[in-house]
Amino acid sequence: MQSTDESQRILLVDSDNGITSMLNENLRIEGYAVEVKSTAEEALVLPLDTFSLIISEIELPGEIDGLELLERVKEDRMTAHVPVIFCTVRDGENDIIAGLNAGADDYITRPFSLREMLARVRSVLRRHRNMAPVASRRLIEFRSLTLNVDTHGLLVEGENVSLSPTEYAILVLLLRSRNRLFSREEIFSAAWEGEQLTNPRLVDVNISRLRKKLGVYARNVVNRSGRGYGFFDDNNI
Repeated sequence: MQSTDESQRILLVDSDNGITSMLNENLRIEGYAVEVKSTAEEALVLPLDTFSLIISEIELPGEIDGLELLERVKEDRMTAHVPVIFCTVRDGENDIIAGLNAGADDYITRPFSLREMLARVRSVLRRHRNMAPVASRRLIEFRSLTLNVDTHGLLVEGENVSLSPTEYAILVLLLRSRNRLFSREEIFSAAWEGEQLTNPRLVDVNISRLRKKLGVYARNVVNRSGRGYGFFDDNNI
């Protein structure tokens, strides 16, 4: 058994008993505490803020599918910080982009490698635990945009904005070095520490998602074709 912290609780939401039995057994071997529910309705009555991670199929029985479950998790201030991985039969490129755009922290299609699944779980949990940046400055400010690096809270024109760990890591990188371009590889290295870049679209999708949350400052996140992304002052756009 691995030395994983037992306080890390993982919720599996899936009606496929074969999948849940396999994942339940292997996640427990890794040292995680696991709970299994077959529908989103069953999951939503749980204290979801006590889980470290939710792994869900998109196609679920009942009236609420995985995408709506994700939406409800991210809309609730108490659970917005909980990362969600989709493990799903929906394997089309449009499905993957839609899932990531909806706020999923990762997207795994079936059939999948168990070793890869466990590595993805460890990666998402590590990113979530290690959201604090290396620099000691408590606030990063740009006009009416304020990022608190202690609480990971973002204020845009006085309104609270919830960020996923990946979005947070990207925004910290771009805000700390305004008016500089970062390649996709550099952004991936900062936000997906220790992972190999196999799909550059992950960077594009997460930045697109981040832009939607930045409101009036979306225009400051600039893409220069072939050179990368950066957060630029208005006079440098």
